Amino acid sequence: MSRIKILSEHLANQIAAGEVIERPASVVKELLENSIDAGARRVQIEIEGSGTRLIKVIDDGVGMDGDDALLCLERHATSKLGGNTNDSNVLSVIQSLGFRGEAIPSIASVAKMTLTSRTENDPLGTRVEVRYGKILKIHETGCNKGTVIEIKNLFGNLPVRKKFLKSSRTELFHIEEIVKNYCLANNRLGITYTVNSNTIWDIPAETDTLEDRVKMFYAKNTSDPLIPIQDSSTLSPHNDDITIEGFLLPPEQSFATSTKLRLFVNGRAIKDRMMAHAVSEGLSGYLMKGRTAAGALFVTLPHEAVDVNVHPTKQEIRFQQPNSVHKRIVSAVRLAMERFQMQAKHSIFGSDKNLNSGKTEQVSHKNKETGSANVYPLWNNSHDSAKSDNSGAAAYLPSGKDKTFSPPQYSEPVSTAEPTTPFLQTESEDLVPESLKPIGQFMDLYLLCEARRGEERFLVVIDQHAVHERILFENLKKQFDSKQMASQNLLFPKMLELTPESAEILEKNREEISEFGIVVEEFGGDNFIIKAVPSVISHLDPEEILTGILTQFSGPDYSQGEGRKRKDATRLDDILSSMACKAAIKAGQNLTPLEMQQLLKLMKESKAFTHCPHGRPVVRMFSAAEIKKWFHRT
Repeated sequence: MSRIKILSEHLANQIAAGEVIERPASVVKELLENSIDAGARRVQIEIEGSGTRLIKVIDDGVGMDGDDALLCLERHATSKLGGNTNDSNVLSVIQSLGFRGEAIPSIASVAKMTLTSRTENDPLGTRVEVRYGKILKIHETGCNKGTVIEIKNLFGNLPVRKKFLKSSRTELFHIEEIVKNYCLANNRLGITYTVNSNTIWDIPAETDTLEDRVKMFYAKNTSDPLIPIQDSSTLSPHNDDITIEGFLLPPEQSFATSTKLRLFVNGRAIKDRMMAHAVSEGLSGYLMKGRTAAGALFVTLPHEAVDVNVHPTKQEIRFQQPNSVHKRIVSAVRLAMERFQMQAKHSIFGSDKNLNSGKTEQVSHKNKETGSANVYPLWNNSHDSAKSDNSGAAAYLPSGKDKTFSPPQYSEPVSTAEPTTPFLQTESEDLVPESLKPIGQFMDLYLLCEARRGEERFLVVIDQHAVHERILFENLKKQFDSKQMASQNLLFPKMLELTPESAEILEKNREEISEFGIVVEEFGGDNFIIKAVPSVISHLDPEEILTGILTQFSGPDYSQGEGRKRKDATRLDDILSSMACKAAIKAGQNLTPLEMQQLLKLMKESKAFTHCPHGRPVVRMFSAAEIKKWFHRT
């Protein structure tokens, strides 16, 4: 007698339910997808308890006749793959959310289900009552066009599964996340969501834009603007039929987990680490480490370019060309951040095109080399530079009348590249438009400015260290990309002994390290001589500079390809941001009015300034109306 037996249909359905129906939220997801596939304009969702007591979904879709109402209870019965279900290529062009034909029979096998449905052409609808996989009643009934499905006593025949459900609050949270996903993916869909007879959302159909829906769930209680993402084949040089759109919250509104970043592919809510990584990479330099972006990102591409038949819950997919999708998302997010910088600049500085009303002259590097008395560096970390004997730079001292700093006496530099910190000769204090006027410093850290937009007034608070750090970082990247990192020769070369590990890293990456403006030569054995360092941090100890760079190169070695490029880009940003941080104005450094004006001028000229390279916000604006509220003025 054979020991192998074919499982009964009922038991097979219960096993399938274990994969498809994990919790009450899974039921809501499957039923909501069916409603959307049926062309519903409005869906009503009612929940009682944690979803195990009652889940009711009502839609106004195309509905089902009597035959289809019975067939939908059979496993692998579906209307979503077209007429020829034997075609081997049918799964490569799936255009619907559901397609397996497993959800309804799986749900019916673990709950008491009632299905009522009517098509537009039928005078009467059909009502089917099912109890844990067995059909009890089927009869005609009067009902509206569309489908109503009631699920009661979920997992009533599987007490073990029911026991492992979380608290009512947790289960309701997961249901709410599902509803939010499909509210965002179908912004024209009207949804009413009710929990224990309390209406949570009642969203009308055909009224909201995508931005309205994103604001509803992300920015309802904040005035901060969203960052729109729009990158289609018609707006970009790519020609791969990929469209990317969505909205992100400003980088300072980030989270420690990735749950606040919702990803959609062809209208399907998914979880994909590659896409999440692409968003984070696009926000590199704006997002704090350990934090993830928040918002909604929609990717639309040909159906044959993505495989959705990967996981029973259909929340995981595979791209035919994942690298192409990754690049497009990174490009779209970076482009969105560039636009965001322009909008922020317009918001702070207005539309005034005249950067300087005074006479500002850019002094050549040749004058810098000769130590001309008319050349004044804007800022220097005087406390740190006084500690370094090897940099060849004397401590900066105020020059009194000029209200700036006397020039340091440098030796001849290695590179003739333009210095990172600009050198200005100014006869007027009006370096920025009157639309932004500095009014003082707070804690020798924050610049307080008054902005004017017509009749409106704003208080602008700027972190002087963070904004200067970002400006230096952008300039350093520009110099590095053009292979013109400015170097500073040391009057007294620094000798040091490296460990065998550090010496090996130096020898292996000598060419890349030299591009940062540091010149190191072998002296014999494990001894090396540092002859030049990056000019922007020449006030630091040369050994500290070299050790810091070697540390960045001591990570895991990547093979050739995309992984190597991403690793190199991350390392580059880390090194340059560290340089910029050490060279920027420090917290507690008092600035003269002229220096404040010069910093604002640099801020206006910079392409990026809203966040420091480590992701901290740089500027905040408070309207006059907000300030009046603080003091209860009308």
